[in-house]
Amino acid sequence: MLTILRGKTNSLVLAFVSGFADALFFIHLGGLFVGLVTGNIVLLGLGMAGHEKGWLHGLQIMTFPLFMIGAGLAAIMVASIKPLERATICTIVIAAIAFAVSALLAIFNAGPVSACALLAVVAMGMLTAIERLDPRLGPPFSLMTGNIAGLAVAAARRLIGYAEKPEERAQSLASIILVLGFVFGCAAGALAQVTVGVAGMLLPALLLLLISFFYSPQSARKPN
Repeated sequence: MLTILRGKTNSLVLAFVSGFADALFFIHLGGLFVGLVTGNIVLLGLGMAGHEKGWLHGLQIMTFPLFMIGAGLAAIMVASIKPLERATICTIVIAAIAFAVSALLAIFNAGPVSACALLAVVAMGMLTAIERLDPRLGPPFSLMTGNIAGLAVAAARRLIGYAEKPEERAQSLASIILVLGFVFGCAAGALAQVTVGVAGMLLPALLLLLISFFYSPQSARKPN
């Protein structure tokens, strides 16, 4: 278990950061995901149907191009900075700076909360993209739906007596670690929102800086 955890540290922290940012801004703005683009599509649909969250539709629409811009920036970093490890570190540091700026804007009341949220969207786009561009960063931290589906498959197999292979067992444990990281991140983000507000984004910024400082490439993932 400890061996698996050591190999997934990067993804565990990123899952925590993702849950933290999503929960904090979703609560603070009353309905906006900064990292879960699918969630914003659902909310847009609710707004079109006259749901009470519809007032955020402008911000929800803006998350799509900004998330793509963030992902594009990560791709540019990878293409222009060699080796890949250095590009990954630079991307994570820039995302950390974006989180820190969003927190500082809130602390000094220097801009609307929407600007803080949109900065976080760009940062999440960068983090999601670099995880795909650098497989050595660790397993997918943003695919919570896939991770939970994988756990359901593993549970069903156990019920019918299927003997998991070592690599399948390791994958199940990794999924558990990432899901727990995301859940604890959501809880921490919700707590931060009710105590310090958007200033709480300083925590994920610090965590990203720690990842960049101690970044150690993991073994490349095998293609699915």
